[in-house]
Amino acid sequence: MSAPRVALGVVLALAASVLARVAVVSGGDHTSLAAAGERWWATSPDPANPVACATCHHDPAETRGWAASFPKFKPLPPPHARVMTLLQANAEAVRRHYRLVDPRPVATAITAYLTTHGAGVPLSPGVTVGQPVFPPRLRALGESVARGRRLYASECAACHEAPAIAAAIADFPRMRGQRMESLEDFLDQHAPRRPLAWDSPAMADVVSYLVATRADRAAKETP
Repeated sequence: MSAPRVALGVVLALAASVLARVAVVSGGDHTSLAAAGERWWATSPDPANPVACATCHHDPAETRGWAASFPKFKPLPPPHARVMTLLQANAEAVRRHYRLVDPRPVATAITAYLTTHGAGVPLSPGVTVGQPVFPPRLRALGESVARGRRLYASECAACHEAPAIAAAIADFPRMRGQRMESLEDFLDQHAPRRPLAWDSPAMADVVSYLVATRADRAAKETP
């Protein structure tokens, strides 16, 4: 068999394995979704590349604050550096390291795991506890919040008040019937003119605004 056919066979087998494992998750609740994410976190689906997320990020104390620190500026190689949501950052890593053509299902499960793992950690968008703070990245996040406020006003505010959606974002990712749904999926499906693709910078801006709104509210409610 030629090399291209062998490579194609490996890709198709890998895709079938991923789809089968995601299908098992799709009938469960949030707990099963997070549990599936933990398995993806610990195990690479690519037999040729056994390095998994947990291979490098194995300290639970280190990763516990990750979910609370997003959205944040990700210093990816140019021209890809930008503010990203946790789902977007996970999808980028899954696509690159796990070699999945469609990274969203696995990234959604991993996002559920990290969100559950970090339950109770105060929101700190742009800042991870115990890691250096970079003012330029915080400025980029602030600009993202401002853009997100304008986008939300034009695309979402007619139907959904921002404080109500901001309070509800803690429920994502979630199971909706038989389907996984991230916050990005929800917003992507509900934008009237659909400018908010789940993996777009515009989506990161809107989520940055919602998370900032939620964080401000939580700070005001803290005694």
